[in-house]
Amino acid sequence: MIAIAPLALTLALFFWFFNALEGIFSVPLKAMIGTYYFSGLGILVALVLIFCVGIVINSWLIQRCSKVIESLVTKIPLVKTLYNSIGEMMSYFGSKDNQREGQVVLVELAGIRLVGLVTRDSFKDLPEGMGKEGEIAVFLPMSYQIGGYTIFVPKTSVTQLAMTVEEGMRFAVTAGVLAHPKVKSVAKDI
Repeated sequence: MIAIAPLALTLALFFWFFNALEGIFSVPLKAMIGTYYFSGLGILVALVLIFCVGIVINSWLIQRCSKVIESLVTKIPLVKTLYNSIGEMMSYFGSKDNQREGQVVLVELAGIRLVGLVTRDSFKDLPEGMGKEGEIAVFLPMSYQIGGYTIFVPKTSVTQLAMTVEEGMRFAVTAGVLAHPKVKSVAKDI
């Protein structure tokens, strides 16, 4: 069961997704082309449509419109805070700089070790007292994506792990159940 479950669930999700696409697109296609419709045409049309939407979204005009809409959204008080926070978090995790090894660390506090992500090592642009010389900011994600904490710790309480941000998040978010097979167990001091 343990060996077959991941493959079976993946295949089930794969077939469910394609059946859902077929179901959604088959109705209008049958109405438009009638007897020329064949099974699988809905999936084909869905994939072509997704491709075309990707091309349109990356066009100059749409990018410009997106910036205008974003500037309007960022003027709404509560929406602005939420939108900016989510955008900054997504840009952190999506950044190529943060996918390099060395951002994932093991923090030791009172004999407890926690997996975290280094978010900053300079506090010059923050209010005075938020971070001290010789400290770094570390985000400690909670398991199963329910939140996390940002802590300021001395660099001496942190050990770098040979993991990318993606691997570290996968490990932390799944409570250590999932880890990439290439992750090395060797750690080094920052």
